Amino acid sequence: MRAFKILAAIVLCLLSASGIIAQTDSIKPGIIKALGNRLDTKALFKYDSRYIEVPERPWRFILRGRLDEFKTDFINNNSFDYEDVTYNTCLEMNLDSKVNKSVGLWVGYRGLGIGYFYKLGKKPGVNLNISATGAKIGLNFRFRSMKFDQLHAKMDYMFTDTTVTDFEGDAHFFEPIDVVSFYFDGYYVFNGKNYSQAAAYNQAVIQKKSAGSLLLGATFYASGIDMAYNKNASLIHSCDSVGSISLGKIAIGLGYGYNWVPAKGWTINAMIMPNISVSDNVIRTKYDFNYDIFYDKDDTDDYGKWDSKNHVWENGKTHKNPTLNEYGNVEMPDDIEIWKVREDKNRTRWAFNYDVRVGISYCWSRYFVSANAIFNHYEYGRNNSKVNLIDWYTTFSLGIRL
Repeated sequence: MRAFKILAAIVLCLLSASGIIAQTDSIKPGIIKALGNRLDTKALFKYDSRYIEVPERPWRFILRGRLDEFKTDFINNNSFDYEDVTYNTCLEMNLDSKVNKSVGLWVGYRGLGIGYFYKLGKKPGVNLNISATGAKIGLNFRFRSMKFDQLHAKMDYMFTDTTVTDFEGDAHFFEPIDVVSFYFDGYYVFNGKNYSQAAAYNQAVIQKKSAGSLLLGATFYASGIDMAYNKNASLIHSCDSVGSISLGKIAIGLGYGYNWVPAKGWTINAMIMPNISVSDNVIRTKYDFNYDIFYDKDDTDDYGKWDSKNHVWENGKTHKNPTLNEYGNVEMPDDIEIWKVREDKNRTRWAFNYDVRVGISYCWSRYFVSANAIFNHYEYGRNNSKVNLIDWYTTFSLGIRL
């Protein structure tokens, strides 16, 4: 029912906008009209009319449904001392958003456009897209925010040439973790007069004859994963005291895109762009807490009150012995507190990644439908910290030109 109400509201906005846009020539200010005229002129004279048609109606309102997924695998090799024994550990963490469903509205004028998606389901999320495309250059920006309440983890302890798996399964968060990602890419089209990415992905123009082009692209990708909440202290300890991870990548690549026009109104696109990162940054922020994770039955001290400013108990100790619940397991109390102690930075470069896109659209009269999918794969780091990330989405669109 909620999804139906959202779709109904978007459709009403679409219908009401058709009447408003029809009157814009008489009401829009001079500076906006001048900008619109400039965009119209550039659009009309930058393309070969035998291959690409520039529609007379410059506005596009598009109702979109979207499926997307964010998957991250972390591998962290570390060591710690316990009871005079050094343990080498390998922690694998798999974070998967599953497949998210959302609906949204995209509004564009010529090659410019902005879209917002509302995530369906119980978990909140934000997804914003901005794009600018022309005959030679295209720019895209994507922002996404979401929450997770569990991950799949595996912890191996390695000592005396023996590997012991201490834990493997789903680890739940007492407080959901926050994930934010930014994606910005730009590309240059060598055969821009005859080939257009926009024909398949935002319908700014219509591809009339089949054509392809080499593409030169650059990408900036950044994401942050934050689980640094007091109630997540035991999980943070299992993650080598890492409470948040920030990822950053700059990559350049050379690829190829092709628009196939099997019949009038149809455009089928495929694009692949292998790329090499010129800068990778992985920052792991480590935290400490005021309780020990391991229980010491011989510790019977009276700790007194906790001093949050100086991070010390009243008896002078920095970590208090935890309590055991009725099942004999360590139980973290309500007054557990975490704080940041340092950042571990890992910088690498020359990692290989790839960007794959496919799309199909059909245009008739002033209407069009389309579907497209974009798949991004990234690898970060080396030695102690390795990250493998998959970020994909697919959209289904119904639009009108005004």
